[in-house]
Amino acid sequence: MTPRVARLAWLPALFLLACSGPPPAAAPPTPVAAAPPPKDDGSPAQGGNGGQEHAAALEQLRKAPFGWRDDRQNSVKIELPDAAHWTRVKFWGVKTLVGFRYGKDHHAVVAGVVMHVDDPDQGACGKQFEAWAQPYVESFEVKLDRDAPKAAPWDGKIVDFESLVASTATLGVHDEYAVAYGTYPAWPGACLVLGVAVPARDELERAKAVRDRFVEEILPTVKVGKDEPRESY
Repeated sequence: MTPRVARLAWLPALFLLACSGPPPAAAPPTPVAAAPPPKDDGSPAQGGNGGQEHAAALEQLRKAPFGWRDDRQNSVKIELPDAAHWTRVKFWGVKTLVGFRYGKDHHAVVAGVVMHVDDPDQGACGKQFEAWAQPYVESFEVKLDRDAPKAAPWDGKIVDFESLVASTATLGVHDEYAVAYGTYPAWPGACLVLGVAVPARDELERAKAVRDRFVEEILPTVKVGKDEPRESY
């Protein structure tokens, strides 16, 4: 599938690293039946609204079985819930190795970038990513509330996983995103940073539940090819 263009405003929610205190507690979500989003025609879109459709899409992401998806170069494979409703995209303004959106209304976004480091252990990968992301954090006035980090074995190495809530207030618009990402020492001299951003749209607890499913069940199972991919989009 030819990659489509998604808006840059998703990047502050995904390409971040910093912290303050824990996010405030929210009211329990109202019961909503899980349902996939309408078919995505792949055309450029500016995100969507909240309401019943967004809540139902998040419930679908919480419960749907997984299917494998990959990047254009077959260098990264990730299991996604309700895999058929994710559309491969690229992000305007920054190059990524891989990107997906869940529904045309961006009920969730997955993206990955390659970071080059001298020694691709998890500490070096995280520091390099932090330096790369900081200009986006500053330009979009992002506030970050981070949970305690986690780590898990992966391909004979250790991967660090970060979970946070990102709040943006650009141009007077306030958005919250539940975000998680892993830093993978994937190739000699290079790391993969891969994560998910889920917009809250008044459904923060559901968004965090989707994020947590990625941390527990999806990000630890990511597969990469033997050789570092040479192209980003």
